[in-house]
Amino acid sequence: MSIIRKITLAFPLLCLILSAQGQMLFQSKSTRQLVSDMLPRNSFGITIVDCRYRGHPKSISSFVAASEYLPIQTGIIMTTGVATWAGYPNDSGSSGCAMFTPGDKRLDSIAGAKTTDAAILEIEFIANTDEMSFEYFFASEEYPEYVNKGVNDVFAFFVEGPGYDTLCNIAKLPTTGEPITVDHVNANRNADFYIENKSWRGYTIENPGNSLASIFQFDGMTKLLEAKAKIRPYATYKLIMAISDVGDNIYDSGVFIKAHSLTSSGKLQPIAPYLKSEIEKRKHLIGFDRIRVEGDAVGFDKTIHFDFNSYEILSEDTTALNEIAELLKLFFDAKLKLIGHTDDVGSDEYNIDLSLHRAQSVSDYLQDCGIDKKRITIEGKGKRQPLTRAQTDAARRMNRRVEFVIYGQQKKE
Repeated sequence: MSIIRKITLAFPLLCLILSAQGQMLFQSKSTRQLVSDMLPRNSFGITIVDCRYRGHPKSISSFVAASEYLPIQTGIIMTTGVATWAGYPNDSGSSGCAMFTPGDKRLDSIAGAKTTDAAILEIEFIANTDEMSFEYFFASEEYPEYVNKGVNDVFAFFVEGPGYDTLCNIAKLPTTGEPITVDHVNANRNADFYIENKSWRGYTIENPGNSLASIFQFDGMTKLLEAKAKIRPYATYKLIMAISDVGDNIYDSGVFIKAHSLTSSGKLQPIAPYLKSEIEKRKHLIGFDRIRVEGDAVGFDKTIHFDFNSYEILSEDTTALNEIAELLKLFFDAKLKLIGHTDDVGSDEYNIDLSLHRAQSVSDYLQDCGIDKKRITIEGKGKRQPLTRAQTDAARRMNRRVEFVIYGQQKKE
């Protein structure tokens, strides 16, 4: 298969590849850092639960391209070979590297053939709207000579979660719904989405060194595309980004994901219905006394078993508080108000102070569980709002409690 570029795999991932006046900078990062770079800055619309990468470590990298010719200037690259090769001039029509890593059965089913050299990034996330989206483009050395020749490298963006009985591939053309492959997007088919990268022949008057070919190895690529999926707010989904070789394990292909483009792009939903349903599911663990909905806020009383004249949390309540912490992690953009209460023994002034300490103790515990203190406010009502006015030990124990009010972005504090 033509001449394969021979470059050692021993060079570090952190490198600067210069070609004429164009350049691409690649940097090795942890999987968590790479995924964090996909999220918009200062955005609370989507949160990452977990992420993992499977494939050769050289096949994934962050990149910055100082070029107006690429559809994306900064983001993540995943390839079937060595990611940094993308930054070489296009002086070979057959660039590639066999990584000798496994393929992926999910991609096998799309390709209709056995895949190899798979690079797979899995992201578990929660969003607060009814849609998620991100931007990307696909590029390949299979262009143009191996179009429709049975070596059609494959990639997919699978979504898995509530509402999807099977894996759903959202890497599709917006016009026809076809998958994004060398065979489906090229100079003859869906050509409006295709960009040819001409061969680089060195510096000439006609080719002064600031072209796409001078900084980008792949022979062809798609224009900027958007992947999006309908989802349920505040439910956990998995996004599986995968690419692999088909038919041979050389002639590399790559997918480029735009930095800061993974967003919760749908309509912001009222939080209360989802929150109420989730609280009721966890009732046996939280053990709340009552629940109420007011606008976009859900409140419930939880009897925290404080001893008399104490604000120390007892071990018997840690299971419930741990569950509330998990609830707040699921509803990651919700705010929490903690309202402390006491029994009727003692002065009003003393009990206001004691109830504040009780609310603060719960706040401190939740912060230790990973909840940002900026999401929590406290208030103390003392003995002014008892659940019961009976003056028995059992009644007073019931009144020594903390009230939880959780509210979303559509409710102002």
